[in-house]
Amino acid sequence: MPTPAQGRTCVGHGPFPPRHNERPAKRSRPADVLDCFASPDRKASVAPASPPVEKTPPQSGGHRQGRRCHRSFSSGAGRTTFQTLLPRGEKGFAPWRGLGPAVFAAVALASATCFGQAAPAPSLVTIRMAELSVGVPTTLEEMAIEKGIFARHGIDLQVIHFIKGGAEAMAGVASGQLDMGSYGTPILTGMSFGLPIKIVGSPANKRMNFELVARKGIDSVRDLKGKVVACGALGGGNHQSLLKILQANGLSENDVSIVATGGTDAAMILRSGKIDAVITTEPIRLKLEDEGIGTLIAQAKDYYGRYQHSFVLATDSFIKLHPDAIRNYFSAEREMFEYAKSHLDEVVDFAAARVKLKKEIIRAYFTEQMGLWDLSFQVDQEGTARAIDILKELKEIKQNVRFDPNNWLDLRFIN
Repeated sequence: MPTPAQGRTCVGHGPFPPRHNERPAKRSRPADVLDCFASPDRKASVAPASPPVEKTPPQSGGHRQGRRCHRSFSSGAGRTTFQTLLPRGEKGFAPWRGLGPAVFAAVALASATCFGQAAPAPSLVTIRMAELSVGVPTTLEEMAIEKGIFARHGIDLQVIHFIKGGAEAMAGVASGQLDMGSYGTPILTGMSFGLPIKIVGSPANKRMNFELVARKGIDSVRDLKGKVVACGALGGGNHQSLLKILQANGLSENDVSIVATGGTDAAMILRSGKIDAVITTEPIRLKLEDEGIGTLIAQAKDYYGRYQHSFVLATDSFIKLHPDAIRNYFSAEREMFEYAKSHLDEVVDFAAARVKLKKEIIRAYFTEQMGLWDLSFQVDQEGTARAIDILKELKEIKQNVRFDPNNWLDLRFIN
């Protein structure tokens, strides 16, 4: 049985798992993790086969309602992620541009995730929730699951992390194997292609959080001309932010070499010396500055104006079947954030036991975030329309797409 620090962590590159009583798909044998930084031309090797998934016996008692599944392999207190580096335009990588729902569904067959097979209590409604990277921000939700906050609201929350970005998460949504999701503008991109989903609210922090951090000796965005810059995934929010920042400083994507690193640790990338800058988020920037590795040279929020980046989605089918569960999800989220505000020391200790960061950095991160939390979960419709305009500027969605609140939003669950 996994320890509380490990949670239930899953790995694999097969199709999405069956629910509850169905048998899980067989997994391939383990393979070595490739060193993506070893190749001088930074081309990625083919990803190795994934380790098998150990069947986790059901847990009984306590408040452990809800499971967390990650695109990673948990080893002790840390997590080893299986990622590759893919330079811009590298064969085998499918950027978002031109993708439609049929392609999303096809990609989803190769998406990797799994669930523990323990059946939830009969009174709970299961929500298969798509989120992105694993780190300090996600420890708060992990703590809420362990404390039974979601269970008290009738929710068995199963969180699946797509560490390669929102494009991969949307593939999972398109496959029908997810119920809800909380991440950035790839949600808008998916909706523009007609995916059967609605925006049902916003996360507590819905602003643009991406920051461009360069190695020592690079003091401005213009200094990046001819340099190598890492982002999470082409077509994701961090890639879009990088393009916007470059454009505002008189550069284009052709003036730099953009490397898609998936969910690889940004601090490790910059520390390797093979990358000149990374587009990342807090608290990684604080860590890089604390270690004397990087310098903040741009924050995306300064280039976007009024803009909403992150949203909470639900599929049309889940809205139809479980409208009360969506409402209860937001109630549980609100209780989680309120609890965190009044128990900061506990939140810091919980996170510090799960991530390799100084407590001072974790505390600074949560202190800053608490000032940004909006627990009304309302959607900024003007900011959303602006986000769509920017996606069109970046040629991520078609030029004829128009934001129609009546068709894109269903906000009865937060009102």
